[in-house]
Amino acid sequence: MKINTTRFGEIEIEDAKIINFPLGIPGFANLKRYILLDYKDPIKWLHAVDDPDIAFIVTEPFSFFPDYSLTIEDDVEQFLEITDAAETVVLVILNVADNRLNANLKAPIIVNISKLKAAQIILEDERYSFRVPVPAFSKEVENA
Repeated sequence: MKINTTRFGEIEIEDAKIINFPLGIPGFANLKRYILLDYKDPIKWLHAVDDPDIAFIVTEPFSFFPDYSLTIEDDVEQFLEITDAAETVVLVILNVADNRLNANLKAPIIVNISKLKAAQIILEDERYSFRVPVPAFSKEVENA
């Protein structure tokens, strides 16, 4: 399948790799289908299949934040049909604010890789916020 993107032009994607967000992503509830595109490891783009302008920069948080931990509640596991932790990938959205690259550790995206079903959740854990500087990149952004 071919999709149009603002950033990458027309690209070919495999239907079998489309991730379904049954509830959408907060603020983008009408967009349910996304594809992960490689960028610079470990950074990826989470691109909306049905809107060429919507894409999020994402990464798995554990390489930048080794102490990051979360509990996926039973209702989320049931909703995403997670039966084995090995089929779960955690991603966080990255953004630039205050001349820093930040990670949204408060609202990770949980993906069931085997079912290609995902949801963004809000953690009750007060240790995390929506804007946490990414240590490895913050100085690069400041100097850019």
